[in-house]
Order: sequence, then structure tokens, then C-alpha cells
Amino acid sequence: MAPREVSSIEVGQTYLELHHQLHRHVDQVMSAAGLSLARAKVLMRLSEGGPMNQAKLAGILGFAPRSVTDTVDALERDGLVTRTEDERDRRARIVSVTPAGSDALEAALLVRSKVMDEIFGSLPAADRAVLVDLLRTVKTNFPSGENSCAQ
Repeated sequence: MAPREVSSIEVGQTYLELHHQLHRHVDQVMSAAGLSLARAKVLMRLSEGGPMNQAKLAGILGFAPRSVTDTVDALERDGLVTRTEDERDRRARIVSVTPAGSDALEAALLVRSKVMDEIFGSLPAADRAVLVDLLRTVKTNFPSGENSCAQ
């Protein structure tokens, strides 16, 4: 039996629909457990990269600086990060994860792992491997730059 013809538009639309549904669900589950996906992402980058100024954090995350400020404000209010003055730049603030932030991140990552297993665990291991390979191929070949589409 020959594979059915599928357009790149159908693939892209299906992927986008799944992405939005998956993102919304994972965020809801993680938020119910105490830490939204966005807040967990900030804590994850700080845990991996160590203390850093908010501008660098925004760049790493690909977020607008204002979005990072709002998120860091909330994390600081909850005692999950601290901000200190940057000795090299009086205008900048260095953000660091607190022990409570590390604990919250660890719990959030366990919840994320569980929900991902619930979502993708129904696929046989071989299918998950094929899916990851396909997604990595698309990611690797993804055109960069604002004018990447042919005109």
C-alpha cells in the first residue's frame, strides 16, 4: 500500500495544532503543581547557566526583556530567585536561583516528565525515535532569518 500524499501545509498545520494543545496542557498541569512552564523555563536556564543579568537571560530564552522582568518579579516575590546589583553595570541586575527555587524546579521537572510520559508514552519506542529524528531534521534544516521564505 502506497503512503498517502500529505502536503507540507497539512504537516505544518497538524504540528502547530499539536504544539498549541501540548503547550497549553503541560502548562496547565505544571501550573496546578505550582510552577508554570514559563517560570520553570527561567529557573531551568538559571540553574544551567548560573546567575546572570536579566538581559542575558532574556536573550537565552528568546523572550522580550519586559516578559523576563515580569516573570523574574513573580519568581522573586515567591522567594524562588533573588536579584542583586551587577558590579560591572549599575543598571543591570543579576538573577540567582534560591534553594527554594531549586526545589520548585525539581518538582516541576518531575511533573513535566510525568505528563510527557502520559502523552508520548503510548507510542512504541521505535516510533518515538522516528518522531524525534524527523523533528530534529526539520529543526536542523529550519531556515534562519526574517526573509527565509521564497518571495
